[in-house]
Amino acid sequence: MKNVKLHFEQNIIRVKNLGLIYNTIGTSSTLDLSDILRAQYVMLVSALDHFIHELVKFGMLEIYNGNRKVTKKFKQFILSTDKDILFQKAIMEEKNDVWIDYQIRHRNGFKSFQEAEKIKEAISLIIDTNIWEEITTNSESGFQQIKRKLNLIIDRRNQISHEADIEPTYQELRTIYIDDVKDSILFIESLINRIYNFCNNT
Repeated sequence: MKNVKLHFEQNIIRVKNLGLIYNTIGTSSTLDLSDILRAQYVMLVSALDHFIHELVKFGMLEIYNGNRKVTKKFKQFILSTDKDILFQKAIMEEKNDVWIDYQIRHRNGFKSFQEAEKIKEAISLIIDTNIWEEITTNSESGFQQIKRKLNLIIDRRNQISHEADIEPTYQELRTIYIDDVKDSILFIESLINRIYNFCNNT
């Protein structure tokens, strides 16, 4: 599971490097560099989504190999019987977990694990408790506020990705602030650390 966290940290470095580029070029350029900040939002949410996908896949492989407690949702996970999804390989090589790795990616690959509820649903495949209640037990903010902030970040990313960040009424580019981007990065980093620590120790 350490590699899952390592990959997230590598992705976050890429996000932060964009901020360095923004700061370096911005001091001497007359160009509008705000799209660099928008790219940070998109890549930040992508890093979150990738982390959840990898965490869930790794946890499910642990369950399959007997190294993690079986969950209710894992039992309900539907496997394909299509030979192209390596079902036959599972029969021929019972101890080989490549087939289930492929099945998980095949089933979950098209899904988006970004919004709070989607993340909870995904992680319920590897733990039976509500992830938000578990990681915010001692938080002053409370899990509802944390979920709300996460969803605001996702909404901002969606404005950039799906609306070209153009305000629909006045057809003008929305303003974006570097401090908001930095705050979002810190929030996602902290959130991932909580999720990882809980899932890794459960």
